[in-house]
Amino acid sequence: MKEACVMQNAQTYLEVVRDRGERRLELCRVYRHLKDRELFVLAYAKLYANAGALTPGTNPSDTVDAMSLQRIDDIISKLDAGTYRWKPVRRTHIPKKNEKTRPLGMPSWNDKLLQEVLRMVLSAYYEPQFSDLSHGFRPGRGCHTALSSIRLTWRGTKWFIEGDIKGCFDHINHDKLLDIIGQKVKDQRLMKLLRGLLEAGYLENWAVYPTYSGVPQGGVLSPLLTNILLNEFDQHIANTLIPKHTRGERRHWNKEYARVQAAKKVARQRGNIEEWRRLNRQQRGMNSKMFDDPNYRRLRYVRYADDFLLGYVGTRAEAKKIKNDIAFFLHELGLTLSLEKTTITHATQESASFLGYDVSMGHCDSRMSKITRQRTINGQPVLRVPKEIAHEWRMRHTQRGKARHRPYLLERSDYDIVMTYGLEFQGLVNYYTLASNVAQRLYPVKYAFLQSLTKTLAYKHKQSVTWVFKRYSRTSPEGVTCLMVEVPRPDRKPLVAKFGDKPIRFNAHAKLSERQTLLLPARNELVKRLTANQCELCGSKDHIEVHHIRKLKDLQNRYRGRPHPPLWVQRLIELRRKTLVVCQKCHRQIHSGAYHGISLKQD
Repeated sequence: MKEACVMQNAQTYLEVVRDRGERRLELCRVYRHLKDRELFVLAYAKLYANAGALTPGTNPSDTVDAMSLQRIDDIISKLDAGTYRWKPVRRTHIPKKNEKTRPLGMPSWNDKLLQEVLRMVLSAYYEPQFSDLSHGFRPGRGCHTALSSIRLTWRGTKWFIEGDIKGCFDHINHDKLLDIIGQKVKDQRLMKLLRGLLEAGYLENWAVYPTYSGVPQGGVLSPLLTNILLNEFDQHIANTLIPKHTRGERRHWNKEYARVQAAKKVARQRGNIEEWRRLNRQQRGMNSKMFDDPNYRRLRYVRYADDFLLGYVGTRAEAKKIKNDIAFFLHELGLTLSLEKTTITHATQESASFLGYDVSMGHCDSRMSKITRQRTINGQPVLRVPKEIAHEWRMRHTQRGKARHRPYLLERSDYDIVMTYGLEFQGLVNYYTLASNVAQRLYPVKYAFLQSLTKTLAYKHKQSVTWVFKRYSRTSPEGVTCLMVEVPRPDRKPLVAKFGDKPIRFNAHAKLSERQTLLLPARNELVKRLTANQCELCGSKDHIEVHHIRKLKDLQNRYRGRPHPPLWVQRLIELRRKTLVVCQKCHRQIHSGAYHGISLKQD
């Protein structure tokens, strides 16, 4: 009952915040509600299962492990006293495709938890106010919704304007961002807290550097802060540029097309079949409407995070003016549009690149609809898998033209190997399922995956590829030949790993949205266990905290074959959990190996 009250009270506040956002009312006294323990419990329930929860920031011991209600109360007491200080994030660099690196910040757990509380509140308020033209880092939206909006509503586009903001996340102006937030959120203590987050700096090579611009890379609040700033850009496009460049209800008919149509009618009436065929061939190479109608203009726009694309029906000169208008407005936001990388592309002769897809307008003079007898492709937005993407994925699984195995998988079970390949390839197919050429591009990639998979299994068992196929080849319910590994389990359904069991098909209704909820995480069970305030090993009610492990599978592998694994290990395996609510004494014994297991300090 106690945990239900926690959820209900926090939900009520977030719903009130959302209602004020929907009605465009100012939001006040936010800081006071940040001192609500229930919001922190919800934030913890959302974050604890993330892969980076056990990754330390600048303090190696400040992770999700040993999380407790007392730890939440300590944060709240510092907020109440106005003494909470954000720690610098630990910066590392991860490789990019162009052989360069991208900085990634790793906040401390306490900072991450407070950021999530702020994200829940600010998201509830701003989400109803964000533009429908924005799709990045928003609940229920994602890359597929952005791409689908192009495919469904951009018919007849003549020019693409591919937007490129120079280092958007690293160059956000702090004063400008806080000024925009302050226009609607009237809380000076919250503004001070947010400024402290933005200016906390970062630790790299054991030196602390200040941050004068940008949002913390890797912070859970950073995408929302970026959307708050760029929503000003969205509104400028929607309320100023689109109305300015919208003219006419529809394109006028092409007079030459109408003349040929009339001549065809005369030729048919006179029975002159040869003349009718000649005119029909001529007409197929013409547009029925005036493609360059000076009285018809349309501007369309879509954004995902800092990546945006505009489609324009008009002249190239007008498209250049739109590009300059965009550059000027972004400059007012404290951002810089890369004039070199922001290209203007002819929509039917070339393709624009957006979210890993090639985007163009279809053009075909021969394909006709059987019902309307009109060309069905002309002017229709077409999404395609880029040739370079397919080539890159094939090259990952080949070496000097031959398939190569993955040595790092040889110690894994056959089930894990097939599951790894299967999930990786299916994720690729799922992402590109909106592409009209998905089958053409990805079937060769599937073959490269399959060769690498069978070679990996053959290396492991010191057998031939033929032996692998004979042992694991199956036919899926869809009639597709695939590789399948089954692991029997007593009194339970067997575990099944598959590769290539589904056909590769275009799916116009595919939707991959951001995995985040607006109000409540669906992890009530952990909230219930934490608020019960009782050790799940010894029953003590003193100094309760939560023990976390990264992967249950790794724990099972470490203790497989041992006759008497520690009690805490048995509990986690039996309950299939990655968390165990324990008292401080039991927790210390777990980490020191006093439960007759290997000390977790070695992990």
